[in-house]
Amino acid sequence: MDKIINKNEKGMIATLMLLSLFVDQWNVFVVPMSNFFIRDTFIKTSLLFGLASGAIIGGAAVGSLFGGALSDRIGRKKIFIMNMVIFILADLGSAISSTPGMFIIFRFIAGIAVGSDLANCYCFIMDIIGTGDREVTGAKNTLMASFAIVVINLMILFFLLGRIDYSNVWRLAMGISAIPAVIALVASRKLKESYLWGKSTKRSGGYFGFIKKLREDDIRWRATSFSWISGIVSSVEVGTFAFFIPLLISNFRISSLLDQRYLIIFIYSFGLPAGFLGPKFLPKIGLRSLSIYGYAITLISLIGSGIFILTGYYLIVPFFMILFVWGNHWNNQPILTSQSLISDPEYRGSATGFSNFIAEVPTFLSITIFPVLASTIGPGISTIMLAIAPAIGLTVSLIIFREVYGYDKNTKIAGNVLGENA
Repeated sequence: MDKIINKNEKGMIATLMLLSLFVDQWNVFVVPMSNFFIRDTFIKTSLLFGLASGAIIGGAAVGSLFGGALSDRIGRKKIFIMNMVIFILADLGSAISSTPGMFIIFRFIAGIAVGSDLANCYCFIMDIIGTGDREVTGAKNTLMASFAIVVINLMILFFLLGRIDYSNVWRLAMGISAIPAVIALVASRKLKESYLWGKSTKRSGGYFGFIKKLREDDIRWRATSFSWISGIVSSVEVGTFAFFIPLLISNFRISSLLDQRYLIIFIYSFGLPAGFLGPKFLPKIGLRSLSIYGYAITLISLIGSGIFILTGYYLIVPFFMILFVWGNHWNNQPILTSQSLISDPEYRGSATGFSNFIAEVPTFLSITIFPVLASTIGPGISTIMLAIAPAIGLTVSLIIFREVYGYDKNTKIAGNVLGENA
């Protein structure tokens, strides 16, 4: 194992980790972006549809726990390769599924790779990339999410313009999901193992050994508590409103599927500048302020969306949906970034995986339940009820979280631009 990793190699690793995050997010969002076609041609009941949408999140919860721990135990590179292989097999299996049950199982398996890969990617980023740059790279997770969402929707738009049968649209989308995973797998041949992981002779001391170590430091424990709570509420936002924006738009009295898809692409495209600007602002405002701004924007967007859906003013709702996409991008960026940043290499995978696990479990439930809830009490009231999530996130960001941008365990907050260490 080479001890020295030069600047070019760090750049290559950063690029590969962003590609891997793109693969994760593609797999997370390919079902919700295809949900109209899946519901209309393959899975017709609300319960099965909720399970099909939430299966990948349930798998991600499992994958976060085991993948994070294995990343600490056997190394980052082996887990990276394993995840890409699982993605390829699960995506192709999803594409050829002949029954809803088969489809749900393959999406669950893909979710295992998502959770494992998220924990492992952040380990690579925090182990190898330098202070300041690693926070910026970690915060680009939502940029990769928006890029994946826009590409998926452009692809579906191309299928519609090509008059491809609806029953084949979602199958093609699933099959094509394997392509970026193949690219990442081929590129991993040049991937070096993390030197910090390799030189760490200690391991986490049992799966929850890291919690004891994190509790010994106030700033670390505050960041961990923030990551857990904020992860839950931000993921609930994604697992309900963000997942089902295409479904909500289908109720907006827009008869043309092409016009619906144009609107979906327009709304989600605002995630690209949001995902780009959030990391860009980090050196000036820090992770804490980014979270505060994000939750404040999301809170306004959900209340506004719910009110105007409820009153039938559908022309105004897309404006609040754009606000939601922007706010959720910003409040999501600090979560795993801060947790992986303040964790030591010997338990970084376990700590990051556990934070993601805590977020994914309620997300799985919310994705499964939201279609049923929306069909029972209506999408307007359901959306307003969701506003409690960003309200909690805003409170936690203000009261619990302390700035950790530039964190170093020896100097506590080296490079912290805000100087908030209490």
